[in-house]
Amino acid sequence: MNARLNRLWNGHSNGHANGNLDGHVIVDHRRRGLMLGAAVASGAAAWPALAQDGFDRPPEAPPAPSFGPLAIEQARLANGLRVIVLPRPGAPRTAIRLISEGGWLRDPAGKEGLSEVALAMLAQGARRAGEEMESADIAYAADLLGLPLRLELTPSTAEIALEAVPDQCDDALNLIADLTQRPALAFEALEHIRSRALDAVVLRRADALQLAPWAARRQFWGRAAPVSTSGSLKRLRREDVLGFHRQYWRPERAVLVFAGDLTLSAARALAEDVLGDWRVAKGPAAPPTPALTLSTTAPAAVVAQILPLPQGQGCRLVLQTPVPRGTPPAVRELARVLMQQRLSARWPWAWDAELESLGGAFSWRLGTTLPVSAVPELLTALREQLPQIAAELVTPEDLAMAQALAVGEGMARLAEAPDVAVAQAVSSAELDDLAAWPQRVRAVSAPVLQLLMAASWRDNRTHLLLLGDVGPVETVQRAWPGLAVATMRAVIGE
Repeated sequence: MNARLNRLWNGHSNGHANGNLDGHVIVDHRRRGLMLGAAVASGAAAWPALAQDGFDRPPEAPPAPSFGPLAIEQARLANGLRVIVLPRPGAPRTAIRLISEGGWLRDPAGKEGLSEVALAMLAQGARRAGEEMESADIAYAADLLGLPLRLELTPSTAEIALEAVPDQCDDALNLIADLTQRPALAFEALEHIRSRALDAVVLRRADALQLAPWAARRQFWGRAAPVSTSGSLKRLRREDVLGFHRQYWRPERAVLVFAGDLTLSAARALAEDVLGDWRVAKGPAAPPTPALTLSTTAPAAVVAQILPLPQGQGCRLVLQTPVPRGTPPAVRELARVLMQQRLSARWPWAWDAELESLGGAFSWRLGTTLPVSAVPELLTALREQLPQIAAELVTPEDLAMAQALAVGEGMARLAEAPDVAVAQAVSSAELDDLAAWPQRVRAVSAPVLQLLMAASWRDNRTHLLLLGDVGPVETVQRAWPGLAVATMRAVIGE
């Protein structure tokens, strides 16, 4: 196999002799909807410092770092491929990411899961110079670059990501070209990936943390949000995968992202050399999937549900509310950060908060995991206090804290995974906001944020979902009137 791969790889393996034949392709099915993510803000903890004079006066705080607009550059090839470059002078490695429009919102009705299967199958086999590359060859070729190949699926995009040192960017891009232009998409690969996807469905149904995003999404967005089930996966055929690939892995529906120490001219020349002749010979381009619609005022029906899980260890609590259409990214992100901080200050639970976008409409989502004994008390408190907490006055201190967290979180993500941040901005059509993120965040005023916060998390807008063990149902129903017991089939379709 080594000799065959060396022929396929055309000798571009100098300095990487330790590649592992057991290398893995990382398939990441995270459903991103937030331009700069929804993780807890990162940053250095404020450790107490000893004063210089008598230990009675803390040192002065250093000035806040100043961030200028990012120099994001773009070009478009003759075949329609869009090229985006985030220059990072001095970066030791370059992140390369090819993004197509084949996200899971494109799944046909009755064949949910097709996008996930079609993406995973790309890494199961391809051709180069007339020779077959098996999955082990592909994993080995990625390992020669230093890091595994990553496949990532979002609501609106399917993505292939690699990293390489500067003089191996052409090798990385050639591998991406092999997978997208010359994939095998064999029947045997379909059966293998389908089996893994079916196992994941079974595991998801038994794990509240895995199930919560899917169940919450389906509860909030309704049947328009595709959810793969055992039945939909079993209905997939190889012809479905081939058609899906022809429709969405097309240059005019793709974006190539570079984040590293290279210029736009160098990136464009590389893209022209490797992907300039990318053409799709057969199959018309499918029309865009209609965007999901969500009222700018309130959802048609606010839902509160319990989804019991056998032998559930504790309870996962999820709250959701719509974001008014047209809300600027910086404003909705500050509202997310501030609401998370307010809940964390009142109840001693680890609250997470995220934004999700489906078809251009956004929702806020708050979640925490509770012991069974704490569920009724927290439900009662949330029902009574959640609208008041959201409507509290936004003080200058609140605004400054939220701005610092939002800017710090965004800059940390750009430092750690710049290609991911760019990909998120591309998928939500908010690249300009990413380029000027600190400036956009700091331009938000307290009155503007106050108006948005006061309009959020009202009784007629807030959805509630409990997953796992909630204890006596009558007790939680008294704590949150209207809370109904749901079934797995009613929520996610199986």
